[in-house]
Amino acid sequence: METIELTRKELYDIVWSTTLTKLTQQYAYTNDGIKKLCKQFEIPMPDASYWSKLKFNKKFKKEKLNPVFGGVDKIVLTIRKEGNPINVDQTPLTVRTKEIENDPNAPLIVADKIIKPDILTIQTKQYWQGKISFTSYREDNRITYPIRVEKNNRERALRFMDTLTKLLRYRGHTLSKQYGYDCVLIDNIYIEIDLREASKRIPPTTKYGSSEYIPTGEFIFKVGKYSGEREWRDGKVKLEGMLARIVAKLEIIAQREKEWEERSRIANLKREEEEKHKAEIKKRRDKEVEKFNRLVKLSEQYEKTLIIRQYIEAAKQKAINTNNLTPEKLEWINWATNKADWIDPLINKPDDILDS
Repeated sequence: METIELTRKELYDIVWSTTLTKLTQQYAYTNDGIKKLCKQFEIPMPDASYWSKLKFNKKFKKEKLNPVFGGVDKIVLTIRKEGNPINVDQTPLTVRTKEIENDPNAPLIVADKIIKPDILTIQTKQYWQGKISFTSYREDNRITYPIRVEKNNRERALRFMDTLTKLLRYRGHTLSKQYGYDCVLIDNIYIEIDLREASKRIPPTTKYGSSEYIPTGEFIFKVGKYSGEREWRDGKVKLEGMLARIVAKLEIIAQREKEWEERSRIANLKREEEEKHKAEIKKRRDKEVEKFNRLVKLSEQYEKTLIIRQYIEAAKQKAINTNNLTPEKLEWINWATNKADWIDPLINKPDDILDS
């Protein structure tokens, strides 16, 4: 889309010289969209009486633009292409619906008679006629339309589903099955669909009778499930007139699901990275604790060595002082010194007996 960049002063001059009706023709915005832009950028707008006073040359008060603004003085407006009714400030569903409706090649008209039926239309009719059967909805690749209507309404249901299928294929999508459920497949996202006929409850006419449900002829088309479920029902506009909106909603559901999957993927990667980082920290900490415990153990071992050596020296001095340094005593001193050297972590002298 073509855009134009304006300053606050330039947009202020425009809204005070051009009516909202003309502005919505020049730019791809609704009245409310332009008002929101002016509010966002603190640009005062004329009231309804301003244009009447201007037309008849009456006095009016023009509110001045405050030059002080805390935001960025840059406004980008989308220019409306001729014949394009899409407004950029509308909901994504509305924009997507109009995009489909304005595509001259999109198959949006449900004809009174099916011409060149889709393969799924043919398969559904054959299934109803008993010409084909399915052993398992989970295993058989052939699928039929998820239609639950009275026999006299089957033709209308087929015409609707045939056109919907052709529109989906035109938009690059298809119908498939997942876990036995009929789905639209958009960008690897499966969305359940269902076409059924509404029923009306008739209360029992007797005391012990039960309620009766009779078909009304009104069609209901459902997409999604649980909280993401969305339904369209025949009303002033029949389902046949809602094809563009239905497909637009399916595409938006798929897009949001895809975005959620991407966010989940990134979150999982981030979580895995954090867990990996935590595991590395734990590994380093465990290794550090192991080294420290080893240090403590060696220190305690060394302290025992000092005690043993002190005892050996004291025993030797006593023997000398008492003139009792006998060969047997010297032999014991030598033996004890070897044991001290064995337990000393700074020496680690081998010992044939203790090492074994």
